[in-house]
Amino acid sequence: MDTMQQNTQKIRACLLIGGKSSRMGQPKHLITGVTGQTWVEHTVELLGPYVAEVVLSGKGDVPESLSQLKRIADLPEVAGPLTGILAAMRWQPNCCWLLIACDMPNITKEALEWLLASRSPDSYGTVPRLAEDGFVEPLLALYEPLARNYFEDLAESKIFRISRVAKRSAITTPVVPDHLAESWRNINTPEQLDQSEF
Repeated sequence: MDTMQQNTQKIRACLLIGGKSSRMGQPKHLITGVTGQTWVEHTVELLGPYVAEVVLSGKGDVPESLSQLKRIADLPEVAGPLTGILAAMRWQPNCCWLLIACDMPNITKEALEWLLASRSPDSYGTVPRLAEDGFVEPLLALYEPLARNYFEDLAESKIFRISRVAKRSAITTPVVPDHLAESWRNINTPEQLDQSEF
């Protein structure tokens, strides 16, 4: 069994589909791309070879093709992406979680492979940056089991910005290669959608 196969057994993906999509005017995860797949179907298919399981966080409807996927209930005491990652880690606390938003249809296999290769055995998580002095990207990021305490601290403090976790010294923040940066771009508005090739 090669390294990629070994790592696959230890990683689950949590895909966030609970946003209100107010700027887009429609549920983003159900937008149909040029391939005929919805964004959520495309993302789930892309993740398949790299993770042991994909689960969905949020109350959004999903296509019938994904009806078999595990749905993680939101936590009433928290909001935003924090509810997804914390609920997932409470449900399966002993695996690494790949946290992804539903509005990132430009993710590539190469970007996933780079992120997985950046995973360190001594790190509590891998949260990329798009520039050396840039902000961290807490979605399309990896969180190891030991990061759960960080998220629990945020919830207890009523701080719902998961990017705060990256300030902890045990979290690594590698810089994304320029040719992969598009994978971390969110599409939030109809104007951005018109400019997207997906």
